[in-house]
Amino acid sequence: MSNVKPLRIFLADDDDDDTFLFQEALEQIPLNTELTIAGNGMELMEILNDGEVEPDLIFLDMNMPVKNGLECLQEVRTSQKFRNVPIVILSTSVAQYLWESAYKGGANLYIQKPTSFTDLVDILKKCLLKDPGSKWISDMEQFLIKN
Repeated sequence: MSNVKPLRIFLADDDDDDTFLFQEALEQIPLNTELTIAGNGMELMEILNDGEVEPDLIFLDMNMPVKNGLECLQEVRTSQKFRNVPIVILSTSVAQYLWESAYKGGANLYIQKPTSFTDLVDILKKCLLKDPGSKWISDMEQFLIKN
């Protein structure tokens, strides 16, 4: 067993199938991770404000009940404690107004939800194995927006 601290990933998504696939894809990546799942943005904010675990990376589904991805993004970005945590927005839509709103709101990356498990694994690898010193938006954005 490694003494390396796990990468703490938070996922807010109301779709059980998408959540299951995310968990399965994460297990395909040779990295020590710890996943915390919330069923919507409000639940995620409750977990964050509880303060027991601090995320290293947050994935937000765009369309969730109670509090959607953009609303949650805005709340996280105004939080002193979490405003610098990288946030990836997941959406079935690539409508320009949505990804522009996400980037203006402080998202590090906007990803169209992939249609295959293999693509999901590839996308997660790109996000999780990224060089910490590199920018989030660049060639990765072009790759992900096109998929």
